[in-house]
Order: sequence, then C-alpha cells, then structure tokens
Amino acid sequence: MRSNIHTTPRSNRIKMSKEELIYQIVISTILILVLICCVIPFLYVVGMSFTSEGEMIDRNYFVIIPRKPIVAAYNYLINYTGFLGGLKISLIRTVLGVIAALALSVPLGYALAQEGLPFKKGFMLFFIVTMIISGGLIPTYMLMNKLHLLNSFWVYIVPGFANTYAILVVKLFVEGIPRDLLESADLDGANEIQKMMKIALPLLKPTICALGLFAAVTHWNDWFNTAVYIRESKLYTAQYIVRNLLNQNTSADMMSSISVYAKMTSRSMKMASVVVGVIPILCVYPFLQKYFVSGMYTGSVKG
Repeated sequence: MRSNIHTTPRSNRIKMSKEELIYQIVISTILILVLICCVIPFLYVVGMSFTSEGEMIDRNYFVIIPRKPIVAAYNYLINYTGFLGGLKISLIRTVLGVIAALALSVPLGYALAQEGLPFKKGFMLFFIVTMIISGGLIPTYMLMNKLHLLNSFWVYIVPGFANTYAILVVKLFVEGIPRDLLESADLDGANEIQKMMKIALPLLKPTICALGLFAAVTHWNDWFNTAVYIRESKLYTAQYIVRNLLNQNTSADMMSSISVYAKMTSRSMKMASVVVGVIPILCVYPFLQKYFVSGMYTGSVKG
C-alpha cells in the first residue's frame, strides 16, 4: 500500500551554510556547558544535605548522589534553629513587600506618563536623583529610628514603598499604549482612574508580574536589613538565619547517634538550610518566568 504521507524531498530542504552550522554547534556547546555549571552545584548542595558524616569522609566530601541518604540535617534545622519562625517572617514579608512595591509604583508611573501633569520634569528629576544617590546607611538608620521602625516588622515593608525603577518601567509602558485607546475612553466620559483601571492595568499585567517577581526575590533574599535594624530573634528572616548558620565554624556532634553513618555534620546542616531557603523561589519562578521578557520590553519600543 502506498503511503499518503508526503515527505519533503531531500533536495528541497533548506541547507545550512558551513558558517551557520559552526555557529549553531558553538552556541549549543556553550549553552550545554552553562547548564552543567548551573545544575551540578545545585545537585551538590542537595546531595550533601542528605549525606552522613561517615559517607562524607569516605567520598572525600564531594557527594552528589548519597548512597544512604539521611534527613538528620533537615530535622535539626526545623526543630532546633528557629528556621520555621524565620520562614514565616520571610513569607509574610515577601507577600506584603510585593504589594507595597506595586501599590504606589503603578499609579505613580501612570501619572508620570501623562502629558498634562504639572511639574512633570521636576518629579522626574526628583525620582531619578533619589534612584542614583542614596542617603547612606547611617542617615537611613537614623530615619528608621525617628520613625520608630527599629525592631519592628514594618522596617521590612515601609522602605520598599514606591520603587523608583518600577515607577520608570510603568511610565515607559503607559507611554507606549496607543493614544487611540485613551482618547476613545475620553469620549466615553472615563476619568483618569477609570482609564488606568480599565485600560492600562489589563495591558500592564506582564510588567506587573515581572516587577512583582523582582520585588519578591529582593525581599526573600535580603538579610542585611535584619542584621542592621532587628535585634529580636522572633523577627529574624529565614535568610538571616541561613547566613548565621553558614558562618558557623563548629562541627560538633549536633545529634547523638550510634554510627557516623547516621550522623550529620555542620556542612550538611548548612547545605540543608540553603536548599530549604531556595525552595519557595523555585516554586514561584517557573510560573512568572514567561513574563520577564514581555514585561520588561513591552512599551519600550514605539512604532
């Protein structure tokens, strides 16, 4: 029986030139090497977090896939370091921090994009100068003290309101919206708030998601504010606890055990803290990654 499937004749297929073939091979090789360089360290951290002291010694402290995995490091991390409390603080901080970062940035960016805004150049100059030049650590500490934010959870949230970078990105996007859409809304009697809510925000979704993810990563990874402004352990973030664990040099027997092949070390505990600390971002990033390119470049090209 003759097949009905039509195949493209070999002679009609597009042939790559020698230069293009070499280019594809080089690019593919580079990407594979970059992938290996990213994946192997992560697998090493995960593997070491499940490795006992005895197996580390046997395998010269380089384990990617442990022969006999143990969970002693995770048990110690959860039950004896206060990490769960820090994880709760980090989660709440990240959620509220993202909301705070977008709550004022989006309306301010929309307002700065309006041609009839009074003192528009002055506002732009103010935002750009404050983005480039900061007050420094000591003046910022004094300001937090005057605002009674030291040793307070809100020291994580209040300084993050109205991010200048997010304001400028939103401004560029809104300026790229076709004027016909806004003029048609004017004919229907819509005010500026209605135009922002009904026209700009739906089109701004990729940008909002990208900026929100940037803010989430910043809040989640930050430990410096905790070190400077917080003294109460109940307000420590997960990343600050991880930092303290990574700076520990002692490798005492943190758990009683009969055999070294069921005993963890400080190294496995540190690796476990890194794994647990990165899991939330790994869970969120794949769902928002697609908005990176569209969110950052939408509105940047007019035509």
